[in-house]
This record gives sequence, C-alpha cells and structure tokens, in this order.
Amino acid sequence: MKSLLILVSYTTILSIIINPIHHTASSFSASSTTTISISPPSSADDYRQLASLLVSSFDAPQSCQQDDEVPMMERLQWDLYEKSLTEEFTYKRYVSLARKMRGKKYCLLVAKQIDMDSDDVSSSSLGRSNGVVGMVEMGMSLCPVDANNTSTTAYDDEINKISKEVMSPSPLIGVICVSPAHQKEGIGTKLLNKCEEVARDIWKEEFICVDVEPNNTPALSLFEMGGYVESLDGEGGVLKRNTTILRRRRAEIKPHYLLRKRIRDDDDGCDPNDR
Repeated sequence: MKSLLILVSYTTILSIIINPIHHTASSFSASSTTTISISPPSSADDYRQLASLLVSSFDAPQSCQQDDEVPMMERLQWDLYEKSLTEEFTYKRYVSLARKMRGKKYCLLVAKQIDMDSDDVSSSSLGRSNGVVGMVEMGMSLCPVDANNTSTTAYDDEINKISKEVMSPSPLIGVICVSPAHQKEGIGTKLLNKCEEVARDIWKEEFICVDVEPNNTPALSLFEMGGYVESLDGEGGVLKRNTTILRRRRAEIKPHYLLRKRIRDDDDGCDPNDR
C-alpha cells in the first residue's frame, strides 16, 4: 500500500455516504473559488478516475514514478496495452465491489477538486469537478484482538495458519492514495480522519487498523503522525503479516506492518482524544 500526505489549502467540503448510511457533511473554509470534496464515488466517471489514479500510483513502470531506467520493451507494453487493461480491470473490480458490499461495513471515498469559478456547473452541484485527486478504501478484516500480546501475525489462514481464537473483525484501511500533483495539501489526512469518524461514530468500533509495506515511508509517516502505533509480536519486534495485494491484475503476497489506533472508549463510547 502506498499513501501520500497532503495539506489542504482549499475550502474542503466533506460528506460521507456509507451504503446505505448517510453521514452529516462538514466543511473547512480557506478559499471561495476551489474546494476539495470527499464523498463516495457517485458516477461511472468517478470510478474511472479512481482506477486511473490507482494504476498510475501502484502499477505503472518505475520510470513513470522515478528517474530509474526501465527496459524499453516493458515501457512499450505498458503504453500499448498493459495500462488500459489494468485500468479497465480496476474499474470493474471497484464497481462490482461497491455493489457487493452495499449495506455492509465498507467505505470507499474519493477526493475531488471542485472549481467554484466555473460557469459550467452542470457536472456538480458545487461547481465543475476537475477530477479525482485522492481515494481511500476501508472494510472489515480479521486482526489480532491484542496485537501487542501475540506472535500470531497472519492476514490469511492458509498462508500463516492463524488461530481464530486470537482474531476479531476490525476496520482495516486497505488503500489510501493521493495524486502526486496534490501532495502536501492535507488530503491524505482528511481521508484518514473520515475513515476514523466512520469506524467510530457509525460502525461503533473501538480500534482501526492498517497494513503498510515496511518500505513505504510516506505511508508510515502519515499514520504515525495520525496516532497509529506499530503492533508488536511476542518477542517485542514489529509485528508483520502477509497481505495479498493486486499489481497489474495479478495477486501478490507481501509482508506488511500492522498498525493500530484506539478510536473509541468502550466504557462510555467517547473519543479518547477528546478526554
């Protein structure tokens, strides 16, 4: 998983629709001409742009993200057909998943830049959308009940032979991503905060978890600044577990750190950060 930390310098209107639950919108004012709107995908175009963002962030050849050289044949294959095939695969996957998870504990949000100065407001009730610039996906997944007191650290029973006695369903952020052009504007933090709000206030969960690849420094920084702590195994080391991810339409299994944050006090239902 790869995520980018962004600090919003625009007016930000946040609204949540968790199928089929609606959440009260909130707003952060900074400009009268531009907003960053955070909401579930509302159209096929939203899903298309979400897919394009994910593919460009996670699937593109390394040369598209850094200055490293990539074999010419790999670059040619990507430009000719791999990119379009992967975007179509990702688009269909998320459309299907949204339908399948309707009414369940599943949260998919996109951040869209809205131009309030546009004369053509037909594409949005707020103004003209300039496209999806960030996204986050959260669902329920089996996580250790007390991650700091067990060395059983797997994501998949068949891979790491988990004992279900020490596992419990918890909200898990699976993907969080922001366009490079909108880094350091706070969008990643806003997406993360909304997931915590949903998990705490709507799902009534006590903890929220995230799997992060050990070499994903931006993601680790984002979550650590947000109050997430690394879970420890039985020997005092950072807990890792195998997680299945998709890269160019193929499943890969990679070790991830498990980070966790308490978002709710079971005794009184209050946010512990407010005490």
